[in-house]
Amino acid sequence: MSIKSSQTLVSEALKIVKTISPNEALKLSNDNLCNLIDIRDIRELQKEGRVENSKHMPRGMLEFWLDPNSP
Repeated sequence: MSIKSSQTLVSEALKIVKTISPNEALKLSNDNLCNLIDIRDIRELQKEGRVENSKHMPRGMLEFWLDPNSP
């Protein structure tokens, strides 16, 4: 099995992941059609403020908090 470069992984992901604007994301959240997860560091939140209607999960903990049974 060959190891894929980060560029290849991002390119493949962009083919299947739909990108939306911040305004679209906020509208979906306000309409209760999605959950916004703010992955910024706590220092960034303190400096810049929180995203309205979002839940904070630091990027380094995201997988563990979403799936506590993950290794």
